[in-house]
Amino acid sequence: MKPRHVWTLCAWLSVLLLITPASAHAIGFSPGDILVALTNGTVQVRGADGTLKVTLAGPITGQAKGLAFDAEGNLLVSYWWNDAHTSGNTVGKFRPDGTFAGTFGSGYSCDPSGIAVDKNGNVYIGEASCHGEILMFDSAGNSLDIFPAFAEGGGPRWLDLAADGCTMYYTSDGTFVQRYNVCTETQLPNFNPLPLGSGGAAALGLRIMSDGGVIVADSHDVRRLDSSGNVAAIYDAIADQGFASIFINADGKSFWTASFDTSNVYRFDIATGAILMSFNTGVPGARSKGVIVVPPHEEPPESALGRMTGGGNFLATNGTVVHHGFQLRCNVRDPRQNLEVNWGKGENFHLLSVTSVACLDNPALDPENPDAPIDTLILTGTGRFNKEDATISLTFTDDGEPGVDDGVRMVITAGGNVVLDVAATTLVHGNHQAHRATGREF
Repeated sequence: MKPRHVWTLCAWLSVLLLITPASAHAIGFSPGDILVALTNGTVQVRGADGTLKVTLAGPITGQAKGLAFDAEGNLLVSYWWNDAHTSGNTVGKFRPDGTFAGTFGSGYSCDPSGIAVDKNGNVYIGEASCHGEILMFDSAGNSLDIFPAFAEGGGPRWLDLAADGCTMYYTSDGTFVQRYNVCTETQLPNFNPLPLGSGGAAALGLRIMSDGGVIVADSHDVRRLDSSGNVAAIYDAIADQGFASIFINADGKSFWTASFDTSNVYRFDIATGAILMSFNTGVPGARSKGVIVVPPHEEPPESALGRMTGGGNFLATNGTVVHHGFQLRCNVRDPRQNLEVNWGKGENFHLLSVTSVACLDNPALDPENPDAPIDTLILTGTGRFNKEDATISLTFTDDGEPGVDDGVRMVITAGGNVVLDVAATTLVHGNHQAHRATGREF
């Protein structure tokens, strides 16, 4: 069976879709930024040097805990209940421009915490208490499965998915790094054969290393386990013993951890244990929890020549039926671009100009007949939403006949607000058709 969300073929496509010309001037997060979740429900965005740039704050007031990026480049933030149980107990989503995009998923029993995203865009979220299970959602937040993983001192609080896409490593406020196979739905042996720390320490945040080892925050300190689960190194900071989260930098040479005791954030050298950098979040009464670094942009592959036509119906993220019709070409200079989008009670977008366009051939897609050098079209442009100036970002895919597997993803912004948000989905009715380039060159 062909995957249904294959149009997320590169991280750069997600960034291109979500960062429109209008939102490029907004204050959000960008590659290299350090993000820190705080117990007052906010997320700090700091530059690579630790300087505070902006604070992300949505309508959710529960404690912010886990951080992860979804397949579209949005930031997912898990929240515990607030003290009055009137807010929280959910997962929020922020776009790269810093705007709040709503909640993700549903059915949380108590206090969602750790978040892991697999290569297909599926999202796994661990519950710290109550049912204490691992919940699995697709990229749109629809429930796929629930895993009753064994809990040691609480529910699966922090988690990370191994490269095999099946083995989930997690901690549950105890002394072991535990494992669960989400493909076969079976509990696996603990990763470490011996308990971690002592004296009230509890295993919290963790990340799997490229060599099969694990770095785990053991509250009193941070411990690196080798591929057999034995302690290989211990990392610590003077007068601090509240280490809660772990994030390993892309080069594999250093990691970040945040302390819930002091609200200090540290970057450790993995080989030497030296503290390479530290800062304090500086918010009285708010403690630091999750920490993550925004990944770098990937260079886009070379765009192919061609064009795509089609139309039909699909559903927006909020369930609104959207109608579209188009003929779009892969040459940004080609003036023969046509796109109309209609939804709701007379809402309309008309494309006027193309800012950027890229066309690709994804080997996982099969457009069938006619033979075409492309199957994926990614575009940003400007136009009119009703009577307002507007921008659009979209991805269209052609995955064969009769069109029900053809993909669409779209964001339209007008007046600084997102007026249409379409997460990755497939057509309800209609067809996208990829073609070879025709006509004159521009």
